Amino acid sequence: MLQIVLLAGKFIFLIILYLFVYKVIRSTARELRAAAPGPAKQPYLAPPVAATMVSPTAPQAVPVGAVWSLVVEKSPVLRPGEAFTFVPGVPALAGRSSDMDIHLDDTFVSSKHVLFEATASGLLAEDLLSTNGTQVNGADISQPTLLSPGARVEVGDTIFRVEAR
Repeated sequence: MLQIVLLAGKFIFLIILYLFVYKVIRSTARELRAAAPGPAKQPYLAPPVAATMVSPTAPQAVPVGAVWSLVVEKSPVLRPGEAFTFVPGVPALAGRSSDMDIHLDDTFVSSKHVLFEATASGLLAEDLLSTNGTQVNGADISQPTLLSPGARVEVGDTIFRVEAR
């Protein structure tokens, strides 16, 4: 009788050991698949939506072919005066994730927070459904918004000023 109990114990131990090895291999395979480089990331392209114009105080004349940039006014992570220039037609993402074009390591910033794009009509900003939102001149934006020179854009604790040269 003792031999039967010991034999059953051996089989149960082997089954548990094989299950453990199986789980370790499956978990390792998942981690390797997640870390493997995938297809090249495509920039975020927002669906076309009517843009609204936001003006700081009074409309300012913007030269044709102006170069749009965001200048840091205040930030816990960026130097004041640092400028981010936008190439027309190329979207730029700002957020907490390290692969963002404008990396903001701030707890109030979502991993993909806001999209900026210089267009023929101006600099476009679109909040990407971030937790804390994006403010332009103190007002939350919920749709693509056309920014004018002098506008203040708040992303988390960082404040940018829009410039067109």
